[in-house]
Amino acid sequence: MGKIALFALTFIGLIGCAQRSVPAPISVIDTQINLDNDRQSQLIHEVQANETLYGIAWLHGKDYQELATLNGLTEPYQIKIGQKLNLSKKIIKQPSVKADTRSLETVNTAPKSKNTVASSHTEEYRRKSTSDKSLSPVASTKKLPSRVSRWVWPTEGKIVGKFSTAEAGNSGLLIANSIGTPVVSAAEGKVVYVGNALRGYGNLVIIKHTDTYLSAYAHNNKILVEERQFVKAGEMIAEMGNSGTTEAKLRFEIRFKGKSLDPQQFLPRK
Repeated sequence: MGKIALFALTFIGLIGCAQRSVPAPISVIDTQINLDNDRQSQLIHEVQANETLYGIAWLHGKDYQELATLNGLTEPYQIKIGQKLNLSKKIIKQPSVKADTRSLETVNTAPKSKNTVASSHTEEYRRKSTSDKSLSPVASTKKLPSRVSRWVWPTEGKIVGKFSTAEAGNSGLLIANSIGTPVVSAAEGKVVYVGNALRGYGNLVIIKHTDTYLSAYAHNNKILVEERQFVKAGEMIAEMGNSGTTEAKLRFEIRFKGKSLDPQQFLPRK
């Protein structure tokens, strides 16, 4: 009986060792898969209504030209609702999903709703502002200058926030004043975005000055220009407001190849 008991204990011990070598639970593997999927989703942007390539590039701090090249887009950079854009040079394999009717509609033909196209908003601004002498006719054939000849202050007011490279710092200048204060183009250029699809910017205008320099004007109350319109330095483009924020102020940014720069390095000293 003693030998039998010893054999039984030895057999049980071997089983215990074998159990300890069992692979990790499926839940752990699933967690890793989910993390990989999250990382991949951060490299993809699905186009929503009102969005343009310029706006998406601005939102993610990307150079619009690089973003266009990554996705095989050429001017005028038309994108479609539901289209998935690569944000990284890493090639991402996307599942083939049959697109519905809405996903095949371009941003310019999306149905009018709360998510209507940004350009329809600008048309409303245009109708309301037909008597404003600051508006210039759209000149689609005009070429942008090769460099910025001069910069001017985009508005009058008190600087309540300066540019900072800190993680939670301002990516531009915050200039406070009253609602309706004129906002002007800081340099000659072409309006490439008008809308409110970028969270945290409210009613936003983005102006392209050269192939590498762009500027943005956020939180406007009223916009007086439309996309593809050329403007001069100092030309009124909007009225200051508090859209997307809690107080009347202008959020002004300058970017070079998608990188935020300190506007005060370009603006004349007061």
